[in-house]
Amino acid sequence: MPRAFTRRSFLTGLSAAAAMGALASCTRSAVAVPGLPHQTVWSTYGVGTGTYNDVAAIANTLTQQVGMQVRLMTSDTGIGRLAPLINGTAQYSRTGDEYYYAFEGDDEYASEVWGPKRLRLVLAPPGNYGILVRKDSGIETVADLAGKRYPRLVASTSMNRKLEGILNYGGLSTADVTMVDVSYSEQIEALKTGQIDTLYQNVVGANVSELASQFPIRWLDLGGNDPSKYATWEELSPMMIAGSFTDGAGMEPGQSAVNLQYSLPLVTLADRPAEEVQMLLASMEKHYGKYKDATPDAHKFHSDEAMLTPLVIPMHEGSVDFLKQAGKWTADLQKRNQALLKREQLLAAAWPGFWKQHSGDPAIAAKWRSWKKENFPKLPTVDDVPTDSASKEA
Repeated sequence: MPRAFTRRSFLTGLSAAAAMGALASCTRSAVAVPGLPHQTVWSTYGVGTGTYNDVAAIANTLTQQVGMQVRLMTSDTGIGRLAPLINGTAQYSRTGDEYYYAFEGDDEYASEVWGPKRLRLVLAPPGNYGILVRKDSGIETVADLAGKRYPRLVASTSMNRKLEGILNYGGLSTADVTMVDVSYSEQIEALKTGQIDTLYQNVVGANVSELASQFPIRWLDLGGNDPSKYATWEELSPMMIAGSFTDGAGMEPGQSAVNLQYSLPLVTLADRPAEEVQMLLASMEKHYGKYKDATPDAHKFHSDEAMLTPLVIPMHEGSVDFLKQAGKWTADLQKRNQALLKREQLLAAAWPGFWKQHSGDPAIAAKWRSWKKENFPKLPTVDDVPTDSASKEA
């Protein structure tokens, strides 16, 4: 049986990467909102990242406007961001793809300490990510990457799956390129010095804008109407779709391209009170004007911009209530959400016996993924949510 988290295992999961910062205290202008706690802790990425800055702007607004003080706990690792949520030290987390893998009990979460967790989606602001090259590289399309030096990001299974999906889009595999081990933060310098020919990055941010100011860059397009180009995406990274973007670093005004679109969402646990989650989202929407221009991506935390598909973990009950009131919850989303709740039950029932049988197997994570694919029903599709014409559900 998977054992419960202890304080020691929580601290181990955080390692030395976690840090806690207090934001501004409640001001006299704040009007307390019934249903919201006086104080919460949110875990997220490290200080200085765009993700942290988004959350800090929202947290500061909540503190000032509704009197809910938010402390931010930071970590550079997925386990470090989720451990305090599972342990109860944090109430919310803005995460990377670890929210999906922890729900499924996949990869590093296929362990005795972890296993499938009852996570819930609160809000999914969209983000665009892709690969860029120097314009003087001669690389015009993904297919042109054949034989080139391609990044393999250290300690980043989820991003490497996305990088593999991009190669597949161009009819390539990892065997068709020269893989170069590099950390995410080292990519820009590696591109400048010729160690790699392309890099994976958010389309906005100070670091990529600085690169574009030094070297003209090109974002490789992932658009088109050929479904075969996206055939492996659902298996590799089911939370991503192809989505158009403008105003990326190095792009001309009015220019657009298509790359990966997925969310670094706000998540919580299933037992978070529905009223609290609903009132949190309502407060964020009511005071949206206070933070929407604070960072390049803060405006994406409005329900009008939220990514509703692909839905890969259940939406929290309070979020469903909020989206219903906003007129954005559909019949297909309801069916998908119910199927995910059923899948959660199947995961919880199957995992203890699977762990007992395979706990000593170094290939347990791969076997668990295969077992689920063979034994769990396929999730229903969502066809009644409007999407960008350049996007497709993975």
